[in-house]
Amino acid sequence: MSLVNIAFEFAASFAVTLILTLYLERFLKSRNMVVPDAHKREKPMVPRPGGLAVLVGTLFALIFVDNKYAVAFILALLIAFLIGLADDIKKFGGPEKPVLAIIAALPIILLGAYSSTPYLPYVGHVTIKVLYPLLVLAGFPIYTNATNMIDIFNGLVTGTTAISILPLVVYDFIKENVAGIYLGVALEASLLAFYLRHKYPSKIFPGDSGSMLMGAGIVGLMIISRAEVIGIIATLPLIFNGFFILSSIGGFKEHSELLRPLIILDDYRMMASKDPKAPVTLARLIASQKPMSERELVYSIMLLSFISVILSFITMVVYYL
Repeated sequence: MSLVNIAFEFAASFAVTLILTLYLERFLKSRNMVVPDAHKREKPMVPRPGGLAVLVGTLFALIFVDNKYAVAFILALLIAFLIGLADDIKKFGGPEKPVLAIIAALPIILLGAYSSTPYLPYVGHVTIKVLYPLLVLAGFPIYTNATNMIDIFNGLVTGTTAISILPLVVYDFIKENVAGIYLGVALEASLLAFYLRHKYPSKIFPGDSGSMLMGAGIVGLMIISRAEVIGIIATLPLIFNGFFILSSIGGFKEHSELLRPLIILDDYRMMASKDPKAPVTLARLIASQKPMSERELVYSIMLLSFISVILSFITMVVYYL
């Protein structure tokens, strides 16, 4: 493991993603592939989807990493991206995306880029040879759907994903897991570069192609790093947000079919909807006490991600090191 190579990889992923993001902003606008930013008074038209920049930046940095883990990770990201891109172009029904997301798990399983003996706190290593591949198949729909559902405000999905994978990258460095280091650094650098243009006020949106790619990146890195529990704790806000939504609406449904969980006031602050049929989300819960601006809601949810990451680091120190 060479720190020089890792630094070069980070710089390459960051630079390629940022350059391609800036290009996509102009290209998508020229093709009128834009959507209104609904949470702003002037309703600016923002180019979408920009997930290709995250994909290409990550893959460019991994092009010379030659092992089954990198191949499995690349294929998983690519499949998740293509499913999301198809949804960007022609909307799927509610259950279709989670079902299709199972396909993104297949490279991990077929290439054997996992260990069937995960480490559990208080228990130690457990062998679940038959069950573990099934958990992998379930993990991809859960996380791609979770990132897709939290992509509601400027910079939120990119920021929470970048925060959430930090413990996994640190764990790989501590354990000298070379494959995990290269995968995590490439993805983290790409996310940070895209965040510069996706943060408030957004100059580009990732689209479903970008958000699903990010979810696949989280779960893929968790599995390859053999840090499942650390990853789950770090992503608790994502998991809870998805659980709240699905339990409140009774399953997978297309976004256009749902009532708005937040009401936009005249000053463009947002407050929780009082309609009992509206989906329960983290944003709705946070805004239930007082009206909040989009930026305040984003920072509040990202703060929850930071707290979860701190808890994951504590878990790492106590049980894994």
